[in-house]
Amino acid sequence: MKRAIAFLVCCLMLLAFCGCDEGRPSNVNSSTPTNVPESGMLTVINNVTKADVWILPDTEANRKTTLWGAATLAGMTTGERRSLTLPEPGDEGLYLLRMIDTDEMYYSASAVELKEDWTIEVRENDTGVVTAKVTDADGDVQCVYDVFSAHL
Repeated sequence: MKRAIAFLVCCLMLLAFCGCDEGRPSNVNSSTPTNVPESGMLTVINNVTKADVWILPDTEANRKTTLWGAATLAGMTTGERRSLTLPEPGDEGLYLLRMIDTDEMYYSASAVELKEDWTIEVRENDTGVVTAKVTDADGDVQCVYDVFSAHL
């Protein structure tokens, strides 16, 4: 029961703290690999820690559940890059990013805009703040999302 309450608190905090913050500098990392993704695919780069990653439609049902099914990208290692076909988007054409690492750390961002041929890079800065940087097919930053993180 304590775990369920803790998870609910984490989800509520996520809703309060996550979102696109275009006014803040994005600290763009010039060392990001520049491999061109397969056409029509979304590229995900995990620069945090080994984790399972879910890219889900941002719907009310998905926001309210902790059962997301099999990971979209299971066992992504630090520094790994993978491509996937985007599922149909959720409400207002948006997605949810969910990650759970091997130490049971939970990462979450909501209302994420993603399109084919775009890239989302999840990374942690020197102070421990996790962000998800979304770039378009030309490598231009579209948005940097704050990623909520907490132990499960």
